[in-house]
Order: sequence, then C-alpha cells, then structure tokens
Amino acid sequence: MKQASYSNTPSLSGRTNVLQFVHGRFGTSTSHQFQYQADSDISNCATSENDDDTIDFLDEESAQDTQAKLQEPWKILIADDDSSVHDTTLLALAGVRIHDRPLEFSHAYSAKEAHQVLLSNPDVALILLDVVMETVDAGLKLVGVIRNELAREDLRIILRTGQPGYAPEQHVNSEFAIDGYTTKSKLTRSVLISVLNDTLTGTSSNPGLAN
Repeated sequence: MKQASYSNTPSLSGRTNVLQFVHGRFGTSTSHQFQYQADSDISNCATSENDDDTIDFLDEESAQDTQAKLQEPWKILIADDDSSVHDTTLLALAGVRIHDRPLEFSHAYSAKEAHQVLLSNPDVALILLDVVMETVDAGLKLVGVIRNELAREDLRIILRTGQPGYAPEQHVNSEFAIDGYTTKSKLTRSVLISVLNDTLTGTSSNPGLAN
C-alpha cells in the first residue's frame, strides 16, 4: 500500500516546497523527501510570443510513409554466368538487412539478360556484376550501357570478378563509372555485407539513389 502526502500548495514566492512519499510495508514505514525550488518570481516564467519555440509535429502521413519506406526492400540484381555464384550469394545474404531494409534479388546469367532485367525493372538499386561472361569484357561493356544508354546514374554497380587479370582494379576504377570492385577469391560474407552497407549508404551524398 502506498500513501502520498503533500505539503501546502506550492507558491511561487521563492519558498522551498517538500513532496513526501510514505511507503508502508510489514508494519514499518520509510519516507523519502524530494525537494524542488519554486521560481522566485512568477514573472520569470512569462514569455512573449517571440520567445516561444515552435513545436513541429510530424504529419501522420509522413510518419506512415517513412515506416513504409523502411519495409521496402533494396532490389539487387545478381549478374553472373556461374549459377553457383548466385546460390552462394543468396546463402550469404539470407536474412540480412541493409540500413534496416530487407533485400530482394533478381538474376541474370549474361550481360544481355542483365540489360533486359534493368530495362524492365528501373527500381533496381544495385547490381553485383561479373566481368567475364559472354566475352572477357561483357561486364565492363554493360557498365557503359547502364551509364550512357540507360542513363542510370543512380544504379550502384559492384564489379565481382574471378579473373582480375582481365580487369585490373586500378584500371577499372579509373576508366569505368563503378561504385565498387571485388575479387571473388577474397569476397567473404562479412566483406560482401560491408560492401553493400557502404555502397547503399544514405542518399545525402547520392541523391539519385534508387529505392
């Protein structure tokens, strides 16, 4: 059982007021006092209209839109002629969320097929792109198609190659408009997740980012 006793009604004349709680248990009681100092002058509490801070309330629809946005998946295209790469990528990223959003995958097994997928799905946010497919430079040619023909400056492109001799990292990074480069032999699960986190980082520096 709890009881609360209060001192006389607090005044604003500079007097210290005491709020006392009495706790009873098993026939004994203890008391704790909490003191607060009233304002010495009620005039100090007065503010003019110009002094008031504006409180902006989040519009209900805006809050709902934000929540809905967090539920939308990042749409990722895996473009690789090796089906095992598709399987291992799905396994590595199963259940992973990037910036609190789930992932959704589509698949292409050639540069030509990847081109068609991108034409049909303008909301793809990122492509994991193999370099060597129909030809030794099929992936690199697709980068040019994406940036120029499709004008997809917003699409994030991560090159993944198992044959770096055909596409040396320094050359590719300087000559092609890509957002990341990895070699398959060094691409662990943690590295892949880190690459996606970095590449899909907020839109402040990349306002055109899809999704």
